[in-house]
Amino acid sequence: MTLLLLAAFTTAIVRSLRSGTKASCACFGVSTAPIGRRHVVRNTVLLALAAFGLAAALAGAPAPTQAAGVLIAAFGALVGALLVIFTDELGTLFDDGVPRASGRVRGSAP
Repeated sequence: MTLLLLAAFTTAIVRSLRSGTKASCACFGVSTAPIGRRHVVRNTVLLALAAFGLAAALAGAPAPTQAAGVLIAAFGALVGALLVIFTDELGTLFDDGVPRASGRVRGSAP
């Protein structure tokens, strides 16, 4: 069910980008950052992780658990969750404010 819902959200974002609609993403609270390609990338990564989790669950063979492995997995999950939650802020941090031209680079041959 999660895969289907996330796929629907991703499809809605892609359609919004293709139509040129200027909307802000309020996925994890109020944000003024406009929806962009980074949201599609974020959702694609989440879709891949959800598909991997589903495949692992359907495999049915539980992996042996050790305390160190559980702590490493929990830390990785925490870092991953924070990266997903702060996608807009990180995108704004690394954005230089220069509008990107779609298509060819100026002065390049067709």
